[in-house]
Amino acid sequence: MMIDTHPPHPTSRPIHRPTHARGMARERGFSLIELSIVMIIIGLIIAGGVGVYEPSMRQALKNKNETIVRQAVETLIGFAGAHKSLPREIRHAGVVGAVQDAQLNPLQYAFDAALGAVDRLCRRDDTPLSVQVLKPDGSVNFEVSNVAFVVWSRGYDGRTGPEKALGPIDTPTPYPVPLYAENVADDLVGWATLAELQAAAGCGSQGMTILVSALPVARIGATFGTVTLTPEGGKPPYGWCVAFPDQERAGKLAFKADGDLTPAGAFDGCGESRGSGDTLTIHGLAPFVAADQGGPYDFVVHLQDGNRQPHRTSRRLSLFVAP
Repeated sequence: MMIDTHPPHPTSRPIHRPTHARGMARERGFSLIELSIVMIIIGLIIAGGVGVYEPSMRQALKNKNETIVRQAVETLIGFAGAHKSLPREIRHAGVVGAVQDAQLNPLQYAFDAALGAVDRLCRRDDTPLSVQVLKPDGSVNFEVSNVAFVVWSRGYDGRTGPEKALGPIDTPTPYPVPLYAENVADDLVGWATLAELQAAAGCGSQGMTILVSALPVARIGATFGTVTLTPEGGKPPYGWCVAFPDQERAGKLAFKADGDLTPAGAFDGCGESRGSGDTLTIHGLAPFVAADQGGPYDFVVHLQDGNRQPHRTSRRLSLFVAP
């Protein structure tokens, strides 16, 4: 009996081998149509991303600029409260916290020129600056008067628009501020009024005064030396008037501001200013003659400043004449 010694072949699934055509397709990669579709999809994704990113970036920079401008305004109000004046420049370190906006452009600054002088804040009645808040059509919605300073960022485009004057301002100057969305002129403007600064400085009711040292003693027959009277506070130009009851003696003294003043004949004879000038000087050529007996001669100097609602003040002086 013959025995078959070869084991039977196990039953198994045949191994699948790719055909020659399928192998060639895999080696060839994506078709041109597939690549075109992929490129279109990538382009749409990029375009959509830019469309979303651009407004977000603009808004983030705007928010940062608003914070920088607001902090600058608050710092300048504090500066005015401490110094009773405004700085003439804010780009130096220490005046404001940030001297550049979010796009690294310098902050812009304009201020009432009179407030750049030391200790003038409390004696100021008005300013030449105003802020005009505009409607979308460019017309004025409302106006803020007596603005002490304006500070602004030039916005996303890095340009000032509408145009605004910089630095100290001494003539009437409006600052247009468009406050509507999608505006090409995207400056971010902050300001403070004169009243805000005076409140911060605790100005109260301080007024204007006439500064002068004691008048020297005059001597009969001698020339009287020059004495200068200076206004403190108020706004130039200043107007002066001298009320000297003794017209004969007054005629022997020279009172001079920008030009010669003729003294009025009574203490209340200066209802209006008679001459203008930043100072008033008094001197004598030969004010008293040997026949005079000497003694004190009182007179009053009146001063008026150049505010639209003028400050007025007076000072009584006594000229002592020795024999």
